[in-house]
Amino acid sequence: MAKSPKTPKNPTKRDLHVGARVKHARILAGIRMRELAEKIGCAESSISKIESGHVVPSLPMLQRIVEALGRDLSSFFGADLDAPGIIQRAGTRVVTTNDPIRDGKGVRYERMVSFGHGNLLEANIHIVEPGGGREDRVTHQGETIGYVLEGQIELTIEETSYLLSAGDSFSYKNHLTSRYRNPGTVTARMLWVNTPQVH
Repeated sequence: MAKSPKTPKNPTKRDLHVGARVKHARILAGIRMRELAEKIGCAESSISKIESGHVVPSLPMLQRIVEALGRDLSSFFGADLDAPGIIQRAGTRVVTTNDPIRDGKGVRYERMVSFGHGNLLEANIHIVEPGGGREDRVTHQGETIGYVLEGQIELTIEETSYLLSAGDSFSYKNHLTSRYRNPGTVTARMLWVNTPQVH
């Protein structure tokens, strides 16, 4: 006896993780709740309730929040929630210009794994301007691997430094401190993958 086709699942408001997405986007943008509230003309407590999941914003409200964070609704939600995989076409990936939990300058992150509940991997292309770099004092469990796509990177793990060029790769445990800088005269790009998601 043939099985009847399953009815497509319609995501609920809770499935969309709107609050978690707002908080994540706000942290990546380096904006405090008070600043975001001022940008869109609402109370700070409203932002707090949205991020905690106690309130789901209306579509116009969400649009104002997303625009204030320098995003659009498409990148905010990533992709079709029911799709088996996520495809991000060239030129469409979200690029963030700072990392508020780490020290550094001249570094941008091109996000390769959309933010989502339950994701284990985080992958970004780090775009490092000449003289730019990042110092990571935040340690945690997990691992990091990387691959230099273009330019040069000086990577320091604990007290040991390595000069890396295009085609070189690296890996280390995330309970170790690390920092890197671009000592060259051209922009460097490297693929950076770590577990778990931390930014």
